[in-house]
Amino acid sequence: MMYSRFLKSLFAAVLLSAPSAVFSSPETERREAASLFDGSDPAAGVLLPFPRGKGDARIESLQQMKEILSSGAWDGPVPQARHFMFRHDKEGWTAQAQSVGLEGFLWTKKELEGKYGVGPFLHHTNDYFAYLDDLLKEVSWTAELRAVLNDLKASHMSPQDKNTRLNTVLESYISGLQANIAGYDSAAWAKKARIYELFPRAYNLSGRRSAQGFSASGGKTQRDPSKILFFRDFKSSDFSVIKRMGFDAVWPMGILPIGVRGQTGTGGGSPYSISDHSTVNPDLGTEEDFKNFVSLAHQAGLKVIVDFVVNHTSLDSRLLAENPGYFVSYRYGGSASRNNSFAGPRPFEAPGKNAGAKEDGVCPRDGYFDYTWHGEKYCVHNGGFEYGGGVSSWIDTAQVNYSNAALRDRMTDIVKGWVAKFDVDGFRVDMAYLALNNVFSRTWQKSMPHEEFYRELIWTVKAAKPSVAFMAEAYAFQEDLSACGFDTIYSKYETGRPEGQTGWYDATAGGNGSSEASAVNRAAFLAWQQGGAGSVVFLGNHDEPAPETVYGRRLPAALMLTMLYPGAVMAYSGAEIGYNAAIPTESKPLPFSAPCQINWNGGDPWVKQTYQTVFSAAGDIREQLGDYDIEPLWPPQGQKWVGYILKSKTVQGLRKAVIANVTWNYTGADIPGFNFSSGLQSGEYRIIDFK
Repeated sequence: MMYSRFLKSLFAAVLLSAPSAVFSSPETERREAASLFDGSDPAAGVLLPFPRGKGDARIESLQQMKEILSSGAWDGPVPQARHFMFRHDKEGWTAQAQSVGLEGFLWTKKELEGKYGVGPFLHHTNDYFAYLDDLLKEVSWTAELRAVLNDLKASHMSPQDKNTRLNTVLESYISGLQANIAGYDSAAWAKKARIYELFPRAYNLSGRRSAQGFSASGGKTQRDPSKILFFRDFKSSDFSVIKRMGFDAVWPMGILPIGVRGQTGTGGGSPYSISDHSTVNPDLGTEEDFKNFVSLAHQAGLKVIVDFVVNHTSLDSRLLAENPGYFVSYRYGGSASRNNSFAGPRPFEAPGKNAGAKEDGVCPRDGYFDYTWHGEKYCVHNGGFEYGGGVSSWIDTAQVNYSNAALRDRMTDIVKGWVAKFDVDGFRVDMAYLALNNVFSRTWQKSMPHEEFYRELIWTVKAAKPSVAFMAEAYAFQEDLSACGFDTIYSKYETGRPEGQTGWYDATAGGNGSSEASAVNRAAFLAWQQGGAGSVVFLGNHDEPAPETVYGRRLPAALMLTMLYPGAVMAYSGAEIGYNAAIPTESKPLPFSAPCQINWNGGDPWVKQTYQTVFSAAGDIREQLGDYDIEPLWPPQGQKWVGYILKSKTVQGLRKAVIANVTWNYTGADIPGFNFSSGLQSGEYRIIDFK
């Protein structure tokens, strides 16, 4: 019974716990752990204490567990393992595992075997063992699992029995690692967060209070709205309004000081043209006011997330005044070497080959602006991103240079400062993928330090406060960001996967049934797995048009699917009443380029009622289920609905399902095996109780 003995010793070797006052040898811990698991049930988290003062060792072990479950090992920006590719032996098509690690491999393996049977994939048996050994060999504490897998591979079992035993071994091993991560990773809250994004400049605090029927100051006369300082005047009762809608985290967007030079529009400038990354905009209050805001949020049971704008600053930023070498820039008469940023903080760079520099000292018209530092003139590139074979720029920003090691250290200190000074709980990293080594190097033609900036940043900050979470705004390179340690990533679009579009926003907005089904399947996996970044689903935010303008009559169906998702969900202030102040030149519901205040007594009555109905119903269902996973439902051929089963992990046997029609046309709705047959109009959804 090698399998039983293996399980009894295995989990003690790989699972971690909080520090203990008493330490013993790993062998003793393995023997004690053996009594906690009999080989027939999912493994519980097993205690393996770390000595005091070994915070780095704890983080390293957590990184290793996440590599095994999700990303595999990486060498700087280069993955050392690849996704397993399954091939149907008769039909020839292939399917890529949901992730490189054990979770993605087993999820996809069981999904395919459930749909098509075990037989078409038994030809992969030896491939399975080769893949697993290659994945596991990078981490020493997986030696026992590797030994068991080698014995299983060499056994004389039938291929079917060997496959069944392999699934059982992996299920138990994954359950053990997941149980430990769930108890240890104190930033895991982010993967289930219900995030309310609000725009302080447009929030209209006094107007919301009036619409909600309570005054700003305990019955006293309301303060003149023009004299309100957002962070100073935000009260516990204002947080209660957000909490009652079902949210447990707030993201006040646009709270950093905005640059004056090159400011666009008449609304106060873009909140992402930032003059000082290290403090709050004085128009919203003082640093003490923001500290109090965070404290009141915590008292109300809400986490606080703030922006980290990684890619750029304003044209007149504090960082630029410190050193133009922190930026993609060059000085006339400076060195022609593109890599001189590695020689220290020298603040000049030669222009790229297409910069178009002129001998008369005038900066290139396209993509650059001039800046004078210590009496000398520099040309600094506007913040930008690769697009159409060139670089598209934001003209009110300056491009930060991540090939400069000193700049990386400076940015890390800034992020740590927000944790130390204000006790914030998380960071939403703006356009996060632009600072990845591969992306930055290709865009700006720079040689990069070997390690990814984010891997150093995230684990440095988590060493100081392990519960801090990082959420990436990203539209590409999601798995690279996950491997760097991000806790969650936007689910807008993800087109690099062979099954096509799997991003939640674009799939639901597009109304294509097959894309929606792929997106639900991807989202279900990301909500279940714990080794990699979870997804953040949404129907709108400050960058997207108002949801009702995108979804129209489909809004109720899309909203219910979104609000019942067990992973992270985000909504934008004003959406809940259907407020939309978009202008012809800017489709944002709350434009940056023009003055805007939410009219809390306005909006769209139908949209407001839709949000109230869905928020209430989804909240009741979530309360009944407690903690739950979802399992995708696959519609029969020709039907265009999407849906999933909600399986409670808190209440044994409790299951519900949601099906919805997010297309523009009527569809039949039959759920094979569940005795359900109906039809759904565009925008209609059903909640099904399974007895």
